[in-house]
Amino acid sequence: MRNINVKGVNDLGAQQVIDATKIDDNSTLLNVLIHHGSIAKATEKKLPSIKSIKFGTHNLRDLTINVKEHPTLGYIYKDGGYYRIINNGQVIKQKMSSPIGNYPIYSNFSAARLKKMSNMYATLPSNVQTNISEFYNAPTKLNPYRIKIDMNDGNKVVADMRTVKSKLKYYPGMAAQMKKKGVIDLEIGAYSYPFKDKK
Repeated sequence: MRNINVKGVNDLGAQQVIDATKIDDNSTLLNVLIHHGSIAKATEKKLPSIKSIKFGTHNLRDLTINVKEHPTLGYIYKDGGYYRIINNGQVIKQKMSSPIGNYPIYSNFSAARLKKMSNMYATLPSNVQTNISEFYNAPTKLNPYRIKIDMNDGNKVVADMRTVKSKLKYYPGMAAQMKKKGVIDLEIGAYSYPFKDKK
């Protein structure tokens, strides 16, 4: 085999995919094509963020690996590292020293709530998604569904996990009307107030 090309990778590295397939310069193209199903299955098991993988040839000497990844919905921070959350709610067990891309961090969520929050995030308009820095699970006795959200523009949002999806779409308009950075409370109703000045 002369060349191995990887297409369709976003969060994974091309070499990471090649290594997971165990295909190298000494592999024969015919062998790869005969065993493509088992190679794909083993690669998807090793790299769970891969949704599908297909093999193609060019000039009978070059191999193209076409990859479809599950989209990234954010990261959780635990044990001194970041772990990627993909769109099926699964947390990839590959520890990273820092997150890659402009995805939110999820803090203090149970597995079930993490799945609900990440699925909710996936349905938000892109202009809201790109402005979210971090989600915090912040329950109180009065509201066990309370969450806090740090926004990239410096504001904070307080909301109810059950209604945040329908209310967060109003965030850009509310933030634009604020004269100072502050808190937008979407827990009950929707209002904002500036951060208190430190004296």
